[in-house]
Amino acid sequence: MMGNEGSQLSGLEIEEKAVEITDFWSHYQATINDSCRYFSLKSDGSVSVFKGEAAVGPLWSVSTPLEKSSNNLLKYRHPCIVRYISAWQQRSTLYLATEYIQPLSHVLKLQTPLQICIGLNNILRALVFLHDQAGMSHNNVSLSAIYVTGDGQWKLGGMQYLCPFRELTSAYLKHARIHRYDKAIDPNEDSYELTSKVDQYAFAVLVDDVFKGHKDDEVPHLKEFKKYCSSKLQHQDPESRPKLSEVLQHDFFSHEFISIYKFLNFLPLKSEEEKCQFFSNILNSLKHYDEETVAKQLSGLLLSRLTMLDNTARKDVIPFIFKPKNERLQNGEQPGFFTLTTFKEHVKPRLVQLFGVRDSQIRMLLLTHFSKYVHVFSHEELCQHVLPELLIGIKDTDDNLVAATLICLSELVPILGADTVIGGKRSKLFTDGRPNSKLSIEKPQEIVFTTKPLQDLPCSEEIFHHDDSVMTLNERPSPVGGESIDNEPILLNKNISRAESEDDWSDWDNSNRQLTLRDTEELNQPDIFQDHQLQPPIENIDLNNDLLRPELKINPVSRIQLQKAAIEAKRNIVDISELDIKNQKIDLTKKGDDFDFFADMTPVIEKPTIINVLQSEEQQTFSSKLNFVPSDELGDEGWGDNWNE
Repeated sequence: MMGNEGSQLSGLEIEEKAVEITDFWSHYQATINDSCRYFSLKSDGSVSVFKGEAAVGPLWSVSTPLEKSSNNLLKYRHPCIVRYISAWQQRSTLYLATEYIQPLSHVLKLQTPLQICIGLNNILRALVFLHDQAGMSHNNVSLSAIYVTGDGQWKLGGMQYLCPFRELTSAYLKHARIHRYDKAIDPNEDSYELTSKVDQYAFAVLVDDVFKGHKDDEVPHLKEFKKYCSSKLQHQDPESRPKLSEVLQHDFFSHEFISIYKFLNFLPLKSEEEKCQFFSNILNSLKHYDEETVAKQLSGLLLSRLTMLDNTARKDVIPFIFKPKNERLQNGEQPGFFTLTTFKEHVKPRLVQLFGVRDSQIRMLLLTHFSKYVHVFSHEELCQHVLPELLIGIKDTDDNLVAATLICLSELVPILGADTVIGGKRSKLFTDGRPNSKLSIEKPQEIVFTTKPLQDLPCSEEIFHHDDSVMTLNERPSPVGGESIDNEPILLNKNISRAESEDDWSDWDNSNRQLTLRDTEELNQPDIFQDHQLQPPIENIDLNNDLLRPELKINPVSRIQLQKAAIEAKRNIVDISELDIKNQKIDLTKKGDDFDFFADMTPVIEKPTIINVLQSEEQQTFSSKLNFVPSDELGDEGWGDNWNE
């Protein structure tokens, strides 16, 4: 029987297998996919659906048993009565949807004595409500009329025999007897003139049934209460039976654990002083009881709206309830109250429910302690339940709420990933700006340059190494179309060259002598090329460029001679020092005056400028960005926006 069956609840899916089949209806579990997710502790939209059957009898001439029970659930609302959701009819079959419940008979064996005690308290409160405020008699108090919700609370159902006390007659009870619980029927019921104490007798039978197999010392005052029920509630004279409201005053319903339960239930009726004292000591009192029982029976009340809005509870209770117990605590860390297993089973579903509450105070409390419990959720729970609620929070007008929400979203990024939390397409907009990822960023002053070949360096820019004694230059590749000597590094011994220069030119004053290309290299380090494959050949050096040092300016004739000599000697050059003018081979056997090397050079002493080694017109983009030299031709273009050229 899958599908919505023409229901009034959108998205309802009913399970095929029935949970319970009685004379009047079949009980099914169902889920509502697109709404009403607060009907169950699981927050998955679980509900219960009762499918009614037709019944024969004088009591059902006007309405069927399920229809009558449905109308009574709709009319008489109480926290201890099964909650009505909806009812509809399809053809001749009636459907009733209620909160998620299970028959008590299915889970009774799993109930602890304390849970049974609290359950009986709930049923008794529901009966007192019906008797004293509604003026109605239930007439069907038994195990079959009691259900247990997802959080372990007992609730009264089976309202098909409910009637006003004025209509409760021997004839009415006789008509209903065929379907009532036989053990709960007083044998002398037909002979009594007073029939208003039917529920007292049935409640005493219920107490005996639920505690069957348990010892009398498992719950305080249990033995005395059983005797009280047998002697008072089952008294042969109905007039001697006490009112159910008096039964609530028995010591059995007044021990410490149930007193805590009652206080939390009636929290709005308590004064500020009572609440302050209660919440200051509640956790110490609960440590003496079974953790599973405390979590199942009290976790819902401890995380109720009224509790979370109390100032004392927010300080002394909630921080410990929100935090799972951790055996390894750090210094000064407060321990949690529930173990991780218990927390996941009983507290986590309630947290999911609380994220759907549109109360700023409750949401701020959840966000404040978010880091304590976020790890207990699965990825699916975070994505489907928690994250959507957090994304709603960032749109609120409360700045404090938005700020706290953003902090919680940041904690979800390592768990779910930024794609899930932020959404949309992302791109890499930031890069690692460190010049060398292998260098320590803590002590940048200790950066050491290396003499490895440029192709072995991890850095994108070439590194120039300078030594006082020896300068190692990388191989200079040949120009396009030319010849080169492969894999032969060129070494210049600067000390030896300087000594030879001083011996040969001792008659010149150091301040006035003309500088050779070799000396120029000593004063001005060569440019750091971005790509060592594009280093310019020596014959492409423009010696008449305006940016050259004035003392190096040469007339066109001498420039042509030097270029021809360089072209002829290029193939045999092993050491760059051969380019020095003093090392040029000149034929002195020619006729005429002695050759004067500096005849066409007029020394001009001006402020030194930086040499700019330019390449040919076909290759004018090789200069390093880190060793840029401004010129008149470049204008104000700067480095440009493209760093990858």
